[in-house]
Amino acid sequence: MHHRVLVGMGLAVSGLALASACGDTGEACDETVTCKSPAGAFCAGECVPMPVDLSRVQPKPVLLWEGSIDEEPPPCPPDASEGEAMLLYAGLDPAPSCAPCACSQPACELPAGVTASSLYMCQDGAPETRTPFDAPAGWDGACVDTAPIPPERVGSVAVAPATAVPCAPVEAIVPRSGSLGSPWTHHAKLCAGSFYEGACGDGSGEVCFPRFHKRPTSAFKRCVPVTAGADDEKLRCPNEYPKAHTWFLSHDDGVCSPCACTATEPSVCEALVSTYADAACGREIASVIVNEEGGCADPSAGFPLGSMRAEWVTNAPSACEASGGEPVRDRKPVDRLTYCCIEPEITP
Repeated sequence: MHHRVLVGMGLAVSGLALASACGDTGEACDETVTCKSPAGAFCAGECVPMPVDLSRVQPKPVLLWEGSIDEEPPPCPPDASEGEAMLLYAGLDPAPSCAPCACSQPACELPAGVTASSLYMCQDGAPETRTPFDAPAGWDGACVDTAPIPPERVGSVAVAPATAVPCAPVEAIVPRSGSLGSPWTHHAKLCAGSFYEGACGDGSGEVCFPRFHKRPTSAFKRCVPVTAGADDEKLRCPNEYPKAHTWFLSHDDGVCSPCACTATEPSVCEALVSTYADAACGREIASVIVNEEGGCADPSAGFPLGSMRAEWVTNAPSACEASGGEPVRDRKPVDRLTYCCIEPEITP
């Protein structure tokens, strides 16, 4: 390929080594400058061919850097726009990052309180026959008091169940691989430069492509984008840009089976709940052992209800086993972009 560095200075000079500025870069030219374009046009780089067949590619070239996902992408060269740079990805690990399933610990919880009834044997009755006495949240069974419930309203005492809280799936943060790193193995950076079609001469079939020879930088390829919708089987890069490079903007996360927890043995939760006439759990009026079905006690007649306490008879929550969190559907890359490029790469 014949490379030309063009500058429109209103001059008709050919084959002269000039010490003037290269285009609008403000830097002195250190190569022969040939002025063949109309006045005011310039090429501060090299003239590269445009594809003859534009049916499958877009006419504006771009710069493409490629590297391992662990490599830091270089800055766009001076004449290219960092603000318009775009990152692309390739080499997707198809296995979704399924977090290992885990389960909360099962537990036995003491009754939520008692309800005094003016009826005997905890019979059903109108709401006004019942007076609730709730335990505090997270009750550990220590003595708690209430405003005294008068004797005429304490014909019986219904005790709430001792509750077996089952295990349940809990969300994990770290995937099975132990890493939250990128699922891609490679990435690419696109830079859009200042390209001037008229700077290489009308009808030349070439476009001005910045050379970037004044600043060391990692290698960039000169490429043209393939039009959207072209698939790999039908893709044919033009002769001028023969090498295809396919990248993706993102990926979906795949699908993992839902987590589940299964009890491997039953819970046994039994508590002794005692009620008292005074406010300090000193004068007992009724006690009953309750499990998950609750219970009923008939207290001594003629006494108010002023306090209660509880203690475990059997506190044996179940064990459980986690399942799920296995890959069901692989990750898939999405938003494919393909570029046809000139090889070899531009060098500093």
